[in-house]
Amino acid sequence: MRGYVSFLIVLAALSLFAALGMLLASSHSYSNEEAVGIARMEYLERNVKENIYQAVSFGLRSAGAAYDLATPPEARTPQGREAALREGVLLSLTELGNYEGWNEDFEVLIWCGYASERELDELPKRMREGGGAEGCELCSEISNKECDAFVQVVQGGIGLETGDYVLLKGPEPPNPFVEGVVGVSVYSGKFDAAGVGVFPVGEEIR
Repeated sequence: MRGYVSFLIVLAALSLFAALGMLLASSHSYSNEEAVGIARMEYLERNVKENIYQAVSFGLRSAGAAYDLATPPEARTPQGREAALREGVLLSLTELGNYEGWNEDFEVLIWCGYASERELDELPKRMREGGGAEGCELCSEISNKECDAFVQVVQGGIGLETGDYVLLKGPEPPNPFVEGVVGVSVYSGKFDAAGVGVFPVGEEIR
């Protein structure tokens, strides 16, 4: 898994130079160092989200194939297969959440929880004031058990693993002003930069 993540990071690094060039060309209010920091932060946030997509897809497909291969036809059940798929996705997300090699100048936190749009908008400022990457107030790190419920598996059918998909969304929210989401927070004290990205709750990851 570590080698897989490293490969994706190297592959995505090409986009950093394009983003940096565009930001430097269009920005008159930032110093060169600030522009570099913002470009690197935005690149890293996109890269982490792409790695999450890939990790969820890999965990889903590999777990589905393993279940169908290892379980005799007469012993297969939708409930057993769903449990296997969920376990595969959660394992991939946990390994990614524990990964510490993203970038030496940035802190990265992958989280799940309930947040309002206002809180998500204010979270980067809170991170800069607090001096570290953090999630929303009603959030947990993605490797915690509380996040298991934020992985919703939908099956395409036994033997039809290509129809399976995952929704990264929480159960019923505690109040109508928040939504259950999976997100990424990125912070750099060196550049005084912070950013937050969340996954669309209705997006199917296959």
